[in-house]
Amino acid sequence: MDVDLELGRRNVLVGPNMSGKSNLIDLFKFLTTMATERPGLQAAVLQRGGFSELVWKGSEERQISLAITIELPRAENQPKPQTDEYALTLMGGPGGSCTVESEKLTVHVDGNEPRTIYEIGHGRQGVVEEQGQLRPINLSNWSTALESVGLPNVEADQFRSIVAGWRFYQIIPALMRQENAPNPEPFLKQHGENFSSWITTLQTHPEESRQIRQAVCDAFPDLAEIIIQPTQASRIVLSTHEKYLRRATPIYRMSDGELAFLALVSLIFAPLELGASLYCIEEPENYLHPYLLETLVELLTQRQAELGEQSAQIIATTHSPYLVDKISVDDLIVTEKLSGETRFRSPSSSQHLKELLARAELGLGELWYSGALGGA
Repeated sequence: MDVDLELGRRNVLVGPNMSGKSNLIDLFKFLTTMATERPGLQAAVLQRGGFSELVWKGSEERQISLAITIELPRAENQPKPQTDEYALTLMGGPGGSCTVESEKLTVHVDGNEPRTIYEIGHGRQGVVEEQGQLRPINLSNWSTALESVGLPNVEADQFRSIVAGWRFYQIIPALMRQENAPNPEPFLKQHGENFSSWITTLQTHPEESRQIRQAVCDAFPDLAEIIIQPTQASRIVLSTHEKYLRRATPIYRMSDGELAFLALVSLIFAPLELGASLYCIEEPENYLHPYLLETLVELLTQRQAELGEQSAQIIATTHSPYLVDKISVDDLIVTEKLSGETRFRSPSSSQHLKELLARAELGLGELWYSGALGGA
């Protein structure tokens, strides 16, 4: 099964259950596991049940190849556009294991010749760039250069840091209600289980904290304040104060929708040093009133315009026609399964669809829900 997909700044995946939306997100999570855990590749494979669970089950193929191209935001010391291209080929082994057939990282800076940062082939013998020269390198068949700390190359470290910093979310309010240790948190965890500590950390960034509070209070007009309170066990929990109530509402009494909205808004307005270049979010509509979905899209649009090239890339899955109706057709990716194979399609290439939307005869969400876009 071959998939070739170009992603934009915002990407909303729609399609029926079991069509492959979450599998796309898991591809990025697979690379992040490689970059952050030890042993990286083997941890990523075993967490998914072994190599046989990674390959497409409609084929006897024992090889997987993937390639990803990342456009880096321009920094002050790098005014020219730069893209990193990473390619990896894995071969299945006994007992659900796998070995690395080939791996390559190439850097392209606009106007310059492409530079090979590392290239390792079968037998794990290859080269890595060091001070402008390609030098021999040997790795085991069970590990990758992506997970290797200490390669003598700035670009290799930079690429690994980018991949390691991708964040994945499926917010669960029941887990957000936990008491937390009063420790700084570099990011919100996948299900929001460190939420009170995360909000406490954000309070050390006054402007972003103000934006979060303003957005939440605008969405919930009765809400007057967000409070962090200590517990008797020397831990902390978030509470809110409503205008017409005498006492604060602790986090374990807050509504699921209020918590989910707070979590997503905190990601939108997270300061750059605590943010990520890529957020993958499963079904952000869960627990939320349709009005709050519209508000989230507006806040995200505002934040991305404010940050420009520094803004995060978003990949989200959804089953909500309300959410689909609030995004641009250019952001939509339709996922379908044909003869057991996942296929991705961008409906923005349809001139007829664009004419329908321009005449405002039907909204994008209604078109998708009716099956006019496929993937319903």
